[in-house]
Amino acid sequence: MEEKKKVKMTDIIRPASAPSNSAPANTNKDGSFFKSLKEKKEKNEEKTVKEFERKFEEFEEKEIEKFKEEDKEKKERKAKNRKLYKKLILVSLILALILATAILIPTLMAKTKIKIITKKDEWNYIDSVIASKNTGEIDVSSKQIPAEIFSQKKNFNFSFQATGKRNVERKASGKIIIYNAYSSDIQKLVVGTRLSSPDGKIFRLNAEFIVPGAKITDGKIVPSSVEAGITADEPGEKYNIGSVGRFSIPGFEGSPKYQGFYAESKEPMKGGFIGEESFPTEEDIKKARLSAAEDLKKIIEAFLILQIPRDFKIIDGGKQFTVVKEEISQSPDEKGNYGIFMEGEYSIIVFKESDIKNLFEKLAEGNIRSEFKLKTYKLEYGAPRLDIKAGQISFAVNFYGIFEKSININDFKKSVAGKKEGELKDIIYSVSDIEKATISFWPRWIKKVPLNEEKIEIEIQ
Repeated sequence: MEEKKKVKMTDIIRPASAPSNSAPANTNKDGSFFKSLKEKKEKNEEKTVKEFERKFEEFEEKEIEKFKEEDKEKKERKAKNRKLYKKLILVSLILALILATAILIPTLMAKTKIKIITKKDEWNYIDSVIASKNTGEIDVSSKQIPAEIFSQKKNFNFSFQATGKRNVERKASGKIIIYNAYSSDIQKLVVGTRLSSPDGKIFRLNAEFIVPGAKITDGKIVPSSVEAGITADEPGEKYNIGSVGRFSIPGFEGSPKYQGFYAESKEPMKGGFIGEESFPTEEDIKKARLSAAEDLKKIIEAFLILQIPRDFKIIDGGKQFTVVKEEISQSPDEKGNYGIFMEGEYSIIVFKESDIKNLFEKLAEGNIRSEFKLKTYKLEYGAPRLDIKAGQISFAVNFYGIFEKSININDFKKSVAGKKEGELKDIIYSVSDIEKATISFWPRWIKKVPLNEEKIEIEIQ
């Protein structure tokens, strides 16, 4: 039972009585005493209520803080539990991955590499071979192979500096048109016939010319014409005149033909000169010809090489360059340069090196076991003898070949697929033409060849 609370007891004694119709000794007749007591009581009650409300608010604030603390603790516990849960999931996944890897590597990722060194036989042979455009296929008996000839012609104008100096007198020259406006009869003009410009400069015909007769149309004369070359009567630059509208022929002066025969030039006369000029010496020309030929050869060769397929072999001595045409200008220009026109032809005879290889493979058949096939080879070519006209080239060939027994890789893979290391070794040892073999497994702890043939790598050395 609960212990009873001790209560302080106070005796209440009514004060000494007074006449009922009389007011207390210390009370006003208007009842202000009781009013004062009432107000005091109300103030005490209000104070008590406020005190209660204050304590309640403090309690409420404490409870709220306590709730917040409890809520925070719950959240932290939940966060810790979530992190722990994630860690457990991650660890589980890692363990599952490790387990899956341990299971899948042997079955899916396992590989086996086998390097095989086969028995080999060497064969060396030196002989002369003919490559001819007249041969359509490999001829073992005559040691001939097919060939092709590629040729190209090209020309070029080259310019060189003349080093020689000399005094010269050169006459101007040019072209004129001679007209016959006199009659329908032809007119012969001999070599050296004079023609005079309006200012009296005399030029002469370079050759004999026949001026056709004029045509008569509707009673009118239609002049005929002929083109001719003329040269100044004297050397010098003063005869380098411009175009002339009318040249007269002094030989016809005093006769009706003087007005009926005349000439004009549509281009200026050129070349008149008196003084020192450059000229190409014999040494200049000699060097220029060699230089022009070499440059032309390179030009044609560069163009020709681009036309030859890559599978064709070009050997030293299989090319021929010939100068077909050559023209050398003996009159340098105003800068002292003279020209050389040169045309050349370049020919290259080529063959397929694979034909050489096949020829020697066939020649080796009598010296090497038939089941052996050529693995690697080396070719060295000797000095050739070229005959472009005959369309052939002959040359010595030093052939060195390594032959080996051919192993069918696909069949070998099928025979070793799924075999353990010991069984694999037995299979390799059973092949007589295998000299040595190296086996490597991946991962290293797996000692069994995969069943999947794509996972088996065979390298023949």
